[in-house]
Amino acid sequence: MSHSTFCEIPAGRIAYSRRGTGRPLVLLHPIGVDRSWWDQYVEHWAASHDVVAIDIRGHGDSSSVLAPITLADHAADVAAVLRQERLTGATLIGVSMGGMIAQRVAIQFPELVGALILCATAGGFPDEVRPRILARGDMSRRGSMSEVVDDTITRWFAADAPRPDLLQKCRARLAADDWYSWSANWQAISQLDNLADLPAVSAPALVVAGDADASIAPAVSQKIAEALPNSRFVVIPGAAHFGAFDMRDVFATVFDDFLSILAP
Repeated sequence: MSHSTFCEIPAGRIAYSRRGTGRPLVLLHPIGVDRSWWDQYVEHWAASHDVVAIDIRGHGDSSSVLAPITLADHAADVAAVLRQERLTGATLIGVSMGGMIAQRVAIQFPELVGALILCATAGGFPDEVRPRILARGDMSRRGSMSEVVDDTITRWFAADAPRPDLLQKCRARLAADDWYSWSANWQAISQLDNLADLPAVSAPALVVAGDADASIAPAVSQKIAEALPNSRFVVIPGAAHFGAFDMRDVFATVFDDFLSILAP
């Protein structure tokens, strides 16, 4: 992972890196991992974009989560980084939880967002699903990440994943995670409720789903595209939840196609 720059926030600090020149591009990772998962994309985009990769609070080199947190709080953290770097009109790319946070940034801080790429993510959940999401962690006890690693890997990767090395990387990253941060962030995800606010988001958006995603079905992602007034929706055959990383070449082509049509 590249050298960290820090943005001080009331609850600690947010780590990020910035590289390249051109249109600003902000990368937001899924729950449980860190910004290093974007490294190959950063290499790819730095020649044409000003790329900022952020460690979401509770991840990587950012501060741990020490109290209940919301997706709106995470969006404020992202906004603080963008203001520190004096960036506006950025394209936000988020996978899974990163995509949920990207939506909130566009809702809460529209002046900072020029476009959205929302991948393997949701805009809301039926109420009956929320307790199941909440149960992926437990803030009331000192749990061990070893309890959740196997189930998580099964949800995120296909059985015949094209990049077995990423399964090992993910397993090691999850095992090293902080239980409370993990649990608090699942609580935040369980409260996801963006769909009613998305029609006011005018920024162009690309919503990408994998048809082999065991965590978030394409129909769930499609609801985001239907709510956003200026969106396109793409389903990638054979892609699991972490398809953006283990099928990077396929996803990069789809992302680049969208980036190329944005106004300079």
